[in-house]
Amino acid sequence: MELLRNARDAGARNIYVASVLRRRRYRTLTVLDDGQGVDERYATLIFEPGVTTRHLNPTIEAVDPNSPPHGAGLSLYHIRNLAVRSSLLSAASPTSITVTFDTRVLPERSLQSTTRPSRSNLRATVENFARTSRTSAFYYAQPAKILASLIKNHIIHNDESAVELVELAEALGLRISTRTAQKIKNGEIPAIERIDGSGDGGRRRVMTERGGEVDGSTALLDLGDEQMSRIAVILREAAHASYVEVHDLRQSSRPGEITLTARVREPEDEYE
Repeated sequence: MELLRNARDAGARNIYVASVLRRRRYRTLTVLDDGQGVDERYATLIFEPGVTTRHLNPTIEAVDPNSPPHGAGLSLYHIRNLAVRSSLLSAASPTSITVTFDTRVLPERSLQSTTRPSRSNLRATVENFARTSRTSAFYYAQPAKILASLIKNHIIHNDESAVELVELAEALGLRISTRTAQKIKNGEIPAIERIDGSGDGGRRRVMTERGGEVDGSTALLDLGDEQMSRIAVILREAAHASYVEVHDLRQSSRPGEITLTARVREPEDEYE
């Protein structure tokens, strides 16, 4: 929350949060934004107590005017004390701050959702913040998708080679492989949609209407184990290309219609 506030208060129109969990223990968050950046004079000091450029203009939360103002130069200091590592990687264009936490020391809360379970409620935190911060667009994903989004939104350019793109991403706190960089350049890894704060992660809801009526026949299609296995392979390959996972593939049939249902989620662990 403090990292999001820090980016928003810097006048950012776009705020990107890259998240990855490594070794099932260390959570790295990299927050990038296109705000006004950090004055080079303070670049090495922003994690020190009391260092701020907004001491004469503290921020009051619109949703709670009675809450104490922030911007006094303590939030990043507290983050540094909680984190295993914290650093300002880029002062501007874009600004990039990365922090790594030990989840055994600072446990994460699970997302209590039957439709989208996760060991972390970090995305939900971004969604809640986006709901009250209408001046900024928020994005939350793994580093590869965040990098693709930075390119799509012209925050950075795609003129470099795959090797140079890896180096640029590393400098911004986004660790990717050369193979992944090439996929991004080829458009194989899509940019993500902005989070709209509605609680559905900004996913588009598409409603379809079936034209006509199903006749009164008893045509019933029931897939066997072999056919379902082949379909599962196709879905897993498609999911892998988008850095997601597919679980619990099920089918249900009724006269004139068959429905396949699969649970799709983003993996929490380190990926390649």
